[in-house]
Amino acid sequence: MGIEEQISNLKLEKSAIHYQEPMKKHTTFKIGGVAECLIEIKKEEELKEILSLANNKQIPLTILGNGSNVLVSDKGIKGITLVIKLEKIEIQEKEGEIEITVGAGEKLGKLARNMP
Repeated sequence: MGIEEQISNLKLEKSAIHYQEPMKKHTTFKIGGVAECLIEIKKEEELKEILSLANNKQIPLTILGNGSNVLVSDKGIKGITLVIKLEKIEIQEKEGEIEITVGAGEKLGKLARNMP
């Protein structure tokens, strides 16, 4: 069973899944081959589901951040490439200290603007 068939069984938005996706669209250097399967993650539940699938089916997994300072081979990326877009900033005061929780897809500029 190919990646497309395995992914189709997951509860993901179809618009978030890209097959044979040119990585030049996702890196600041604008170079590199294609990702066999690139998935944009916007919910923690989606991430858990994909991690479980990749682990159970031994599918190679690559996690890409914002795409800066990344060089992708012209041969591309096999398996599943995840672009994490979990946007979340939580600021809580606990016992006189400030605790900040930030999602993996949050932009640094937005985080800086929200600092107390």
